[in-house]
Amino acid sequence: MRSAFREDEVATSLRHSMVDPLDYASSGVDIDLEGKAVASLIGSLSRSKRASGELGAPVDLPGGFGGVIEFGESCLALATDGVGSKLQIANEVGHLGGVGFDCVAMNVNDLICVGAEPLAFVDYIAVPVADPEVHATLGVSLSRACETARVTLAGGETATLPGIVKELDLSGTSLGWFPKGGGITGLNLEEGDVLIGLPSSGVHSNGYTLVRAVIERSGCSLEDPCPFDPSHHSREIERFSEVGSRPTLAEVLLNPTRIYVDPVVDLVLESRRERGIVGPGSIKAIAHITGGGLSNLLRLHDRLGWHIDSPLEPQPEFDWISEVGSVAPVEMHRTFNMGMGMVIAVSEDSAELIEGWISSRLPGSRRVGRVVDNGRLVTHSEADVVFSHY
Repeated sequence: MRSAFREDEVATSLRHSMVDPLDYASSGVDIDLEGKAVASLIGSLSRSKRASGELGAPVDLPGGFGGVIEFGESCLALATDGVGSKLQIANEVGHLGGVGFDCVAMNVNDLICVGAEPLAFVDYIAVPVADPEVHATLGVSLSRACETARVTLAGGETATLPGIVKELDLSGTSLGWFPKGGGITGLNLEEGDVLIGLPSSGVHSNGYTLVRAVIERSGCSLEDPCPFDPSHHSREIERFSEVGSRPTLAEVLLNPTRIYVDPVVDLVLESRRERGIVGPGSIKAIAHITGGGLSNLLRLHDRLGWHIDSPLEPQPEFDWISEVGSVAPVEMHRTFNMGMGMVIAVSEDSAELIEGWISSRLPGSRRVGRVVDNGRLVTHSEADVVFSHY
């Protein structure tokens, strides 16, 4: 990764490099332990009583990005997620204008990965004390996000829980659909399939427990001008302050999560048209690069692996986090999206066409690697970045 620092910051960088390295587990979130807990939860759940062919019967799709059920000649897909500890930074600086995008994005982006077109969204807001101004701000943010995601904001729930909740929490659930047999599963992946990476808008909504630990170590104020140049070709920073020409650190870290409905849903719909620009079966698998980073790719096939030989350029905040926190490359790629929020695996013979179509809709999207037969590993152009499990 390129350096995020100017010359007058080199001494500070060197001081940081001599202290203990930070990682997600030491800052409070152990991904391995979380994975074991989720597996334990799933192992204790009973399956649906609805039999195949009935409305609501479960449909098994690899990856786990969305739950799928039968619904006549269609399948319904559901995803649920929240904003997480990014909200603590938003609460600290008093800016909640982007968190609706974070909440909607984390849900609809998961639905896309199973080939579903998102249709509707419901939110859940928990607060210690009701505040009409806060709720109005959240309402505007959620409405704008649902418009971007092309979904109906169908309702929600607000809970005031002073004995349980200490500050605002926001989560939601999204509903989508696809025609029966039209799910994207990863089952037909083959060695040589091409990986197309779609740029993120920044940190998105994962890893903020580690981000906050790095902020504390840096001694930087969230409301001061950003200690590095945050310029990057893949995004514009959403401004909400009047502090000089350079965005504040808070503005960079709170930049809203990118919603990928446009172009990915449109690409999927094209693949289902009789004379679409993309042939049926050309889109093999889709991965949302969220918690777990590149290891999310391992969810899509039980034998094949993935090699990233030409990664997208990370935004400067990732360089800053790595250098200030002395965070190892493998930890960075396991905790954060590192500039790539979504990966689409496509057939080799359609890769050039799809790459051109996507990049015309989302500039910066391009080929980043291939599907390989390496014993189910994720490997990378950075030799230390290897993942064998999700």
